[in-house]
Amino acid sequence: MNGTANHHQEDNRSSEPIGDGDEDEDEDFISLVPIDNGGDDRGDEDEEEETTTGYSNNDTREKTNGKRRNNNNNNKNGLPPWMESYVDHFRVNPMVALHNEIVGFCSLMEPRKEEMKIREDLLQKFTKLAKSTFRNCKVEVFGSQATGLCLPTSDIDIVIQLEEEEETVKKKEPEKKKKKKKNISKQQELEDMENWDKPTGSPLSLLGKALRENWLDDLSYLELIENTRIPLVKFTHAPTKISIDVCFNQKGGPQAAALMNQYMEALSPLRPLTFFLKKFMASRGLNQPYTGGVGSFLLQMMILSFLQHRERDCFNNERPSQYSLGALLVEFFEFYSTDFNFVLTGISVRFDGFFFPKGSTDRKKNFWQTNRPFSIALENPLDPTFDVGSPSFRIDLVKRSFETAFKVLLSHVTQPFIPTKSILASILEPSDEMWERRQQVTPNFAAPPERQLDYYTNNNNTMPPRKRQKRR
Repeated sequence: MNGTANHHQEDNRSSEPIGDGDEDEDEDFISLVPIDNGGDDRGDEDEEEETTTGYSNNDTREKTNGKRRNNNNNNKNGLPPWMESYVDHFRVNPMVALHNEIVGFCSLMEPRKEEMKIREDLLQKFTKLAKSTFRNCKVEVFGSQATGLCLPTSDIDIVIQLEEEEETVKKKEPEKKKKKKKNISKQQELEDMENWDKPTGSPLSLLGKALRENWLDDLSYLELIENTRIPLVKFTHAPTKISIDVCFNQKGGPQAAALMNQYMEALSPLRPLTFFLKKFMASRGLNQPYTGGVGSFLLQMMILSFLQHRERDCFNNERPSQYSLGALLVEFFEFYSTDFNFVLTGISVRFDGFFFPKGSTDRKKNFWQTNRPFSIALENPLDPTFDVGSPSFRIDLVKRSFETAFKVLLSHVTQPFIPTKSILASILEPSDEMWERRQQVTPNFAAPPERQLDYYTNNNNTMPPRKRQKRR
């Protein structure tokens, strides 16, 4: 990392996620319990102050059938749903406050036991349908559902492993025999026409037909996508509002999920950072490669690569690898917005992580895109010749989003501080989904207050709107 990353070292040490600062504790341990830095709980005070999030401290609202109505409960002075109390910036290290907010966000957004039970029941129901449609098939789950990194609205990724067909044997037959088999009698043609409704055709069409016949009343959406590198069946289960993507004979998905679980065991910050950054990207519409942005697996690999090099930097400089999630988030945004060269450098997470030149002789064929030199080149750990970042585009917008978030967070965690009740809310505005989950977890928690967007909320530009208007 460059200067700013090193500038936070004193902040990082003071915000180490351990209660009493005992040096005998495991250096690799990162607490996911909010850190108490001795600050007073001022969540119940009536003090009013202007914040960068633009929240009103007095007004509250509750959504009921699309209408607003007043709520008499005080919403902790306008705090976001992942915070239950406010500690003054002058009484607590801001990196510690940011760490605690990330922990609170993960606790709020990770699926609860009853939600996981609903997903598992839906998976069992679909598995029965798949096995009744395809004999001796194997249904496997991969993606965020298999790694435990799924948000409440995340899709379920499923792969159906079918038995190897006899087509490979038929391809080896002599051409003469193939020509003889093309001479089909008229009687055979009539029999084929009579048996049109029997299960023949591609696996996608068979599964689509089975879903229409058995789940018609429970489907709100169904689509068969065939003209892609990996054909998919996409459908949404109406009662649970859960979307499912199904592919066939793709062994890489379950293998990638198993590999990701190993990485999360080795690097504990990987899970909470992935939780927050997935929501951060989704709030800006940058979480889908085919619409412009970074997919879930690519984002996880970027976070993993950053943590690998961060660990190596601490080891080489003989520094303990104790740091807060807040410091890691700030440095992640800094690294991929100002330090990393997307044009010249590729990423690999193999062998504890390394970088490589995209234009080198042995890499250029697979990782260099002449028409898109700014694209992310990231090596698939399961297939080193495949570029995970090749489908992604609008990377310049992703980079600007990271740069804006870095500058906004930096203004709240370095002196002179810009006072705010929630540092995290300055780059991620609470959504209606978050407020609903907060009230489900804590029924007495008040509804969201009326608020106005500040300059930086949902803004992907590096310059505040007022300054951009003056330049025009």
